[in-house]
Amino acid sequence: TPAHAECGNGIEWSLELRRGGTRQRLAEGFARSATPLRVGPFEKVSVRPGDLVSLLIGPRDGNASCDLTDIELNLAGDGNEWSLTRDVANNVLAANPHGDSKGRESIWQFYSEPVSGAGSGTVIPAGSLLARWQAAEDPTEKRRLAEALQQLLTSTPPPAKSPDGALFRQLTSLAGPLFAGASVDLNQSSASTWGLDSAMFDGLNLRVKAPSIVEIRLPADLVAESEFTVTGALDQAADAEGSVQLQVLATKPSEPHGLRPSGTSVRTADGTWTSNNQTVSYSMPVVVNERSAAQKRIEAAFDEFRQMFPASLCYSKIVPVDEVVTLTLYHREDEHLARLLLSDAEKAKLNRLWDHLFFVSHAPIKLVDVFDQLWQYATQDADPSKFEPLRQPIKDRAAAFSRQLIAAEPSHLNAVVEFANRAYRRPITPSEKDELRTLYAKLRKQELPHEDAIRLTLVRVLIGPAFLYRTEKALPGQQQSPVTDWEIASRLSYFLWSSQPDAELRTAVASGKLHTADGAAAQARRMLRDRRVRRLATEFGASWLHIYGFDSLDEKSERHFPTFRALRGDMYEESIQFFSDFFYGNRSVLSLLDANHTFLNEALAKHYGIAGVNGPEWRRVDGIKSQSRGGVLGLASTLAKQSGASRTSPILRGSWVAEVLLGDKLPRPPKDVPQLPEDEANIPLTMRELTEKHTADARCSACHKRIDPYGYSLEQFDAIGRLRTTDLGGRAIHTKTRVMDGTEIEGLDGLRQYLLTKGRAAFVRQFCRKLLGYSLGRAVQLSDEPLLTQMQTQLADGSHPVGAAIEMIVRSRQFREIRGRDAAPEE
Repeated sequence: TPAHAECGNGIEWSLELRRGGTRQRLAEGFARSATPLRVGPFEKVSVRPGDLVSLLIGPRDGNASCDLTDIELNLAGDGNEWSLTRDVANNVLAANPHGDSKGRESIWQFYSEPVSGAGSGTVIPAGSLLARWQAAEDPTEKRRLAEALQQLLTSTPPPAKSPDGALFRQLTSLAGPLFAGASVDLNQSSASTWGLDSAMFDGLNLRVKAPSIVEIRLPADLVAESEFTVTGALDQAADAEGSVQLQVLATKPSEPHGLRPSGTSVRTADGTWTSNNQTVSYSMPVVVNERSAAQKRIEAAFDEFRQMFPASLCYSKIVPVDEVVTLTLYHREDEHLARLLLSDAEKAKLNRLWDHLFFVSHAPIKLVDVFDQLWQYATQDADPSKFEPLRQPIKDRAAAFSRQLIAAEPSHLNAVVEFANRAYRRPITPSEKDELRTLYAKLRKQELPHEDAIRLTLVRVLIGPAFLYRTEKALPGQQQSPVTDWEIASRLSYFLWSSQPDAELRTAVASGKLHTADGAAAQARRMLRDRRVRRLATEFGASWLHIYGFDSLDEKSERHFPTFRALRGDMYEESIQFFSDFFYGNRSVLSLLDANHTFLNEALAKHYGIAGVNGPEWRRVDGIKSQSRGGVLGLASTLAKQSGASRTSPILRGSWVAEVLLGDKLPRPPKDVPQLPEDEANIPLTMRELTEKHTADARCSACHKRIDPYGYSLEQFDAIGRLRTTDLGGRAIHTKTRVMDGTEIEGLDGLRQYLLTKGRAAFVRQFCRKLLGYSLGRAVQLSDEPLLTQMQTQLADGSHPVGAAIEMIVRSRQFREIRGRDAAPEE
């Protein structure tokens, strides 16, 4: 049982019966946990005078950290019993050998041997014929086993993993007991291809001139499980300032090379190679004469090269496995990064970030406790005096850091006050400043630490009404009055970016540039050219089309549409990128219907059946009208959202076109309208035929004549927006239909053309209504009609981009003024 199972990697052990040059291994394994590992008993083990029963214990993987082991070994035979604990516990520190508790001498012996190889001699595989022969007592049984052993050596080898298979390999190996005495001549003669030609040697040494390739052929059986080692030195008769690099390979190289770095190849260790051809890292030493100029020059060059690479790139672990006991809390090694790649400004920023890390982590103070832990840990089994020179510098740095913390406290409170200016989206008043400072002082008087007091003061800012609400002050009376410049900045920022004003907006307010309509319009144009306009695409565009949060839509049948869940995020992203490009590119409002481009990655392009889009990156794809896509009508998100869980819905899609795109107000359907079947694969009619039959009711027909034709034209798309020619039941799809005013349309192209012509005025008006209402944060009212008419007139011909509509809103009285406090609300 490992006595310190909470640390270290455990021990490896084996129990052997040793006789002369052979060993019979009875059991072996590893021990790691605190649970005792019980082995045996082993019955009918033949032990003779002179044999050794050995319990061997060693560090696992060569790591002796925390190794301390509780052991017990009991033996019994011929009426005798021995117990390691009973016999030796009281005199374990006495010299070897130890007697037993009954006074018999030389019974127990403690000894050590190299862990690698676990002693000399041949290990007889447990359970093999030879192990059974060795343990047999009956002469007849021993003769039978000997004959079986002879048969083993003269017949087909048994399976390699069996005990007798391992025994066969041992006995028939060139290095085994049967052939170990045979000599192998490795000096080449005319009849041999092994080893080297003896003419290449000068006495005992092989001398060659670099660069040179020396090929040595060795019998595989001879070198199996062996290590091939080369020792190389410069010829003393040669240039004393020379150098050479040695390399051992398993195969002959095509030609000599120059200086080679260490790397990964066949199993090697410091220039040695073993015959099992395992792939591991290796090193190739450079040989020089001791204290030569070449040695100094090469070591200096190597050292300069190593300095280019941080230690963490060269070693897998800087911090020990037990990272609690370490003085390396944060390891900084960016000197060469800064020297070679960073500008002065970037270096200063990097240093500030390190200062912030140390400031937030309190690393200098933590090091005091860490050092004390390390010192106490070292006193257990080592001399801690080597750590003592570190103590005072660590304490001094901690004291200096503590003084720095105290000196920084006022700046933290000032930062909270400054943050309140941004959080409230206006300069805070003197009374608000005093309130925050008073709160902090009161918390400190209650003996709260500085950090806790700062946190609570910050919380006070974040729960203030000025942060939680976009409040605007209206003057008394019924007349409109201009909002403040700070309120204009807030309106602009939340309209276009859905966030608080940025630094440039605040600067514009402070300089008075936002006081005029021209100044506000200039800021709006700037903000539309910023990528943060994506928030307008999400908050306005997705909300208007009723697809907000589509990436979490969970209403599709996984049995019918197993690919939808993985694609819904991409479908939503396409819509957001399309609207972002619409605002950022300042495009025509009509392009929302007539765009001949969209934004795709490979997964969504495959869903659409569009070739030539490879990789997960998003990119603009043009010419998609030919693929029955383009504009908001061809987005998978809008088509899928206005469908059922396992079928399309001409009614939902038609209502969406009528209400969302054209602004048509539809009455609510009767409560007793029967539901249509959900699974179009198990119904006798197409969804169009079912809908037509369903809406034949006189109570419903009036409304359905207004909306259903729009939905019929989109039946070429399934419930997750894929093109199709048949439905899930295999029935043909028909998209030709007639709208309410008698116009015949067919498919997406026909619906798009209708909306761009006869439906254009309604579409443009609906877009303007939605954009104006979103910008003002309220419903559009009767007093807004003149502005809506002006916007619609300017945008209807398609020649004016969306930025013109936004600028008209920003310049309007609705955007720049507020009703009087006593004004009656519009009905």
